[in-house]
Amino acid sequence: MIRVHVFCYFCKIKIYNMITPKVSVIIPVYNTERYLGESVGSVINQTLRDIEILIVDDGSDDGSLLTLKKISEGDSRVKIYTQQNSGQSIARNTALNHAEGEYLYFMDSDDILDLGALEICYNRAKQESLDLILFDADVFTEDNLKISGYDYNRKGYIDNKKIYSGEEILKLLTFSGLFRAAPWIHFVKRSLVEENRLRFYPGIIHEDELYLPQLYLNSLNVGYIAEIFFHRRVRIDSTMTRVFSEKNVRCYLIVVDELQSLKRGKSESVSETLDELIRIILDAVAYQSGALKIKSRAEILYRFIKMGYLKYISIKSLTVLIMPMTITVKSKIIKPLLRKIRL
Repeated sequence: MIRVHVFCYFCKIKIYNMITPKVSVIIPVYNTERYLGESVGSVINQTLRDIEILIVDDGSDDGSLLTLKKISEGDSRVKIYTQQNSGQSIARNTALNHAEGEYLYFMDSDDILDLGALEICYNRAKQESLDLILFDADVFTEDNLKISGYDYNRKGYIDNKKIYSGEEILKLLTFSGLFRAAPWIHFVKRSLVEENRLRFYPGIIHEDELYLPQLYLNSLNVGYIAEIFFHRRVRIDSTMTRVFSEKNVRCYLIVVDELQSLKRGKSESVSETLDELIRIILDAVAYQSGALKIKSRAEILYRFIKMGYLKYISIKSLTVLIMPMTITVKSKIIKPLLRKIRL
C-alpha cells in the first residue's frame, strides 16, 4: 500500500491514499450545509481507513458545495462531483459510476454513522463471503417534531448468526412487517451491483422501494448484524416529512409498475413476496391520498381500477380515498362518544 500523509480538515488526523478502496461511501447532497460537518465527519472518522467517499452535490443553492470543497482539500479520499439538480436517484447513480471499492455503502448527508460501522461490516462480509449485510438504525430530531412509525430495529426477529439467501430474508422481513427500504442500513458487495446492472430509478422519489427488493433478489448470501450503527435525523422539509402530494402518488405508482414487471419469470415464492410489497405500498398510497383534492382522488381511483390494483387495497384505505371525511367523523365524533360511553 502506498502511504501518503494528508491533513484532514475536520478531524485533524493522518489518512492514507489507497490503491483499491475497501468501501465506496456514496453521499448525495442537496442543501444540507448545516449538517455536513457532523454527517460527513462521521464517515471521514471511520476506523476503517481504506475507503473512498464519493459526494455528489445535486445543485445545492446554499453553502453546501463550499463546505464540501473545504472537506476535500484536507482529505484525498473525498471526491466531489457536481450536477444540476436532478434528484437523489441520479446523484447516487453518478457516484456509482465512479465507485471503485470492494463494497458500497449509501449515506445520507444529514445523518450520522457510528465510527466503527464500516470496519465491522467489512470484516463480517469478508469472513463469511457475504453479498449483503443488514444492520439497524435509530431516529432523532432537533426540531421538536412528533415522530412515529420510524422503527429500524430488527433485533430478536432475525438470526444474526445465520446466512440467508436474499429471497429468503426478503420474504421473512416483508411478511413480518420489518422490511425497510433504506439503503443506509445495508452494506453491499459492489460486484453484485455491477454484474446485475443495478441502478436507482431516475427522476423519482421513493426510488429505494424499488432498488432494495432488486438488491435482495440478486443476493445469494445475506447476513444481519444486530447493532444500531446508523442514526437518522428526522427534520422538517425532508423527503420523508413533507406533506403527501400527487408527486408521491406518481412516483409510488412507477415503483409498483416496476415491481409488477420484476415478478415476470420469478418463482411463486418471490412473486408472493413482491405482491405483498405492492400491497403495502398501494394500501398506504390509497390511505394517504385521502388528503388530496377530489379530482386527484378520482384520478387515483381510476388508475387503481384500470391497472387492477383494487385487490391490493384494504376496505379501510379505499374508504378513506373515496370519503376522507370518515377520518374526521371517527376522530372527532365516534371516538369521543365511545370514551363517554365507557365512562
